[in-house]
Amino acid sequence: MNRIFLAILLLGTTLSFANGPQNGQDREKRTPPQEAISACEGLNSGDTCNMTTPRGDSLNGTCQNTPDDKYFVCMPKGMEW
Repeated sequence: MNRIFLAILLLGTTLSFANGPQNGQDREKRTPPQEAISACEGLNSGDTCNMTTPRGDSLNGTCQNTPDDKYFVCMPKGMEW
Protein backbone atom coordinates (compact mmCIF):
# COMPACT_ATOMS: atom_id res chain seq x y z
CA MET A 1 0.00 0.00 0.00
CA ASN A 2 2.82 2.39 0.86
CA ARG A 3 4.50 1.71 -2.47
CA ILE A 4 1.32 2.59 -4.37
CA PHE A 5 0.93 5.83 -2.42
CA LEU A 6 4.58 6.73 -3.03
CA ALA A 7 4.28 5.95 -6.75
CA ILE A 8 1.16 8.13 -7.09
CA LEU A 9 2.83 10.96 -5.18
CA LEU A 10 5.95 10.76 -7.34
CA LEU A 11 3.91 10.67 -10.55
CA GLY A 12 1.80 13.64 -9.49
CA THR A 13 4.87 15.70 -8.59
CA THR A 14 6.56 14.85 -11.89
CA LEU A 15 3.49 15.82 -13.91
CA SER A 16 3.06 19.12 -12.09
CA PHE A 17 6.60 20.17 -13.02
CA ALA A 18 6.43 18.77 -16.55
CA ASN A 19 3.68 21.20 -17.59
CA GLY A 20 5.87 24.26 -16.94
CA PRO A 21 4.62 27.70 -15.97
CA GLN A 22 0.87 28.16 -15.83
CA ASN A 23 -1.46 31.10 -16.54
CA GLY A 24 0.87 32.88 -18.94
CA GLN A 25 3.75 33.15 -16.49
CA ASP A 26 6.23 32.37 -19.26
CA ARG A 27 4.94 35.33 -21.31
CA GLU A 28 6.06 37.76 -18.64
CA LYS A 29 9.68 36.69 -19.07
CA ARG A 30 9.86 36.91 -22.86
CA THR A 31 11.35 39.88 -24.67
CA PRO A 32 9.51 41.01 -27.81
CA PRO A 33 11.44 40.67 -31.08
CA GLN A 34 13.49 43.75 -31.97
CA GLU A 35 11.47 43.99 -35.21
CA ALA A 36 8.29 44.54 -33.18
CA ILE A 37 9.94 47.25 -31.10
CA SER A 38 11.51 49.02 -34.10
CA ALA A 39 8.22 49.01 -36.04
CA CYS A 40 6.65 51.41 -33.51
CA GLU A 41 9.53 53.85 -33.09
CA GLY A 42 8.15 57.34 -33.56
CA LEU A 43 4.52 56.15 -33.54
CA ASN A 44 1.76 56.52 -30.96
CA SER A 45 -0.31 53.95 -29.12
CA GLY A 46 -3.02 52.59 -31.41
CA ASP A 47 -1.20 53.54 -34.62
CA THR A 48 -1.07 50.96 -37.40
CA CYS A 49 2.33 49.34 -37.82
CA ASN A 50 4.01 46.95 -40.24
CA MET A 51 6.91 44.66 -39.54
CA THR A 52 8.87 41.81 -41.03
CA THR A 53 9.38 38.86 -38.69
CA PRO A 54 12.75 37.15 -38.24
CA ARG A 55 11.38 34.44 -40.58
CA GLY A 56 10.66 37.03 -43.30
CA ASP A 57 6.87 37.17 -42.93
CA SER A 58 5.20 40.59 -43.25
CA LEU A 59 2.69 41.42 -40.50
CA ASN A 60 0.34 44.33 -39.87
CA GLY A 61 -0.65 45.29 -36.38
CA THR A 62 -1.18 48.03 -33.82
CA CYS A 63 1.39 49.76 -31.61
CA GLN A 64 0.83 49.14 -27.91
CA ASN A 65 2.59 48.70 -24.61
CA THR A 66 3.34 45.28 -23.22
CA PRO A 67 1.34 44.43 -20.06
CA ASP A 68 4.36 45.23 -17.86
CA ASP A 69 4.91 48.56 -19.70
CA LYS A 70 8.53 47.61 -20.43
CA TYR A 71 8.14 47.72 -24.22
CA PHE A 72 6.18 49.61 -26.87
CA VAL A 73 5.70 47.15 -29.73
CA CYS A 74 3.84 46.30 -32.91
CA MET A 75 1.25 43.70 -31.90
CA PRO A 76 0.08 41.71 -34.93
CA LYS A 77 -3.67 41.55 -35.53
CA GLY A 78 -5.29 38.58 -33.85
CA MET A 79 -2.59 38.27 -31.17
CA GLU A 80 -3.10 39.18 -27.53
CA TRP A 81 -0.96 39.39 -24.43
